[in-house]
Amino acid sequence: MVTPDERGQAFTLEGFVGSIVLLSAVLFALQATVATPTTGGQVSESARAQLSTEATDLLRTLADDPETNFAAAIRQWDATDQTFAGAVDASSGYGADGPPPELFDGAFEETFAENGYTYNLVLHYRGGNVSNVSDGGGSIPLVYRGPPGPDAVSASQRVTLFDNTTLDQAVNDDERQLWEYDTDPDDGDGYFPIPDAAPASPIYNVVEVRLTVW
Repeated sequence: MVTPDERGQAFTLEGFVGSIVLLSAVLFALQATVATPTTGGQVSESARAQLSTEATDLLRTLADDPETNFAAAIRQWDATDQTFAGAVDASSGYGADGPPPELFDGAFEETFAENGYTYNLVLHYRGGNVSNVSDGGGSIPLVYRGPPGPDAVSASQRVTLFDNTTLDQAVNDDERQLWEYDTDPDDGDGYFPIPDAAPASPIYNVVEVRLTVW
């Protein structure tokens, strides 16, 4: 026969075990949210601010290094294949594969992809007539992995190209300067998509490198 005291102890034990199970489930859910920053849940403002800072700092660091700067990356354009050397295609650039290590020393993959984030890296350039506001320029994907998520953050860095800049000769076997290339993709004599935005000056164009992370 079960006494009232024994029945009370059983209820108390069941309640204690139930609370432990519930607490464990809550802790597991919280850990899962933190460990997967690209899930559909809202990312906290502090996390977005930290991600934005990392993106800005990385762009600045790369821009200051002569071996990993963005002018060097642009010079990897293949004027014959009409995309970057070794890229997947013109619409996605290096796509899911990411840039080759010799471009940025794996910095984007190490900072973002290996920590569960996705990123796009797109070059935005000025139009061929900088005095014409309707000539808004265009863009070239260096790494495009799809539309950004709702919690995406962006950072940008500008790089100046000059008339006497040349494309990488190991890629093109060509000593022509940028102003000597054709911006018409149907021209078979070598194509470079970024036009000369300031023909009357030694500056060829100013390119905005835009990084979007989510």
